[in-house]
Amino acid sequence: MPDLRIVQPRALLREQVLDKLRNAIIEGWYPPGTRLIERELCEALGVSRTSVREVLRQLETEQLITVEQRRGPIVASISVAEAEAIYETRAIFETAVVRAFIERAPQAEFDHLVVAAREFGEAAQAEDLHKLLASMSLFYDILLRGAGNPVLHSVVRQLMARVAFLRSKSLSEPGRLKFSVAEIQELSEAIMARDIPRAEKAAASHVAMAREAAMRQMVLENNGDRLRGAS
Repeated sequence: MPDLRIVQPRALLREQVLDKLRNAIIEGWYPPGTRLIERELCEALGVSRTSVREVLRQLETEQLITVEQRRGPIVASISVAEAEAIYETRAIFETAVVRAFIERAPQAEFDHLVVAAREFGEAAQAEDLHKLLASMSLFYDILLRGAGNPVLHSVVRQLMARVAFLRSKSLSEPGRLKFSVAEIQELSEAIMARDIPRAEKAAASHVAMAREAAMRQMVLENNGDRLRGAS
């Protein structure tokens, strides 16, 4: 379990708490079905119950947790059908974001995107899941910011927490990581070349390949759960 305690006061406390707890869920430290107890979260994070409750409400909005009567907040699970719908929606939005980025982003954002893609490759070499997910989150944050469409940004951001959860599934498939690095490199190069058709094709291909890997992992996990339940 990572150290969740908040030690840097530079950003707003709520945002730090949200990032810590969201990442702990996405990376599997709190698996689906885990009951989140406010007192324990306060102790782990070193913050007040008020801060924890605010963050839990946000995570419920992002559909990473559900709140059940008598049990309280529970880490949500994503069904195979829900995952399919998320990837279908992501494919639609991602090509739109890539096109808007190429058309509108200032040069500085292009430069930032190259750095994020390079960091993803370095994290892949180190096989560091936390850095992999963080660099991919940064990559897409830059794309959304550079796209210059606040409505699109808001809609896609609402989806991104569950996309990140599924990304942790797809990247955990043996052999998937090297293909993901190549796909992001191709997407980054197409964007830097300002080649919209190539970039849209690269984005669609990356989403499709990620979807297939995540689906395979989810099916394996579901089969494993059924076998353990039958034993």
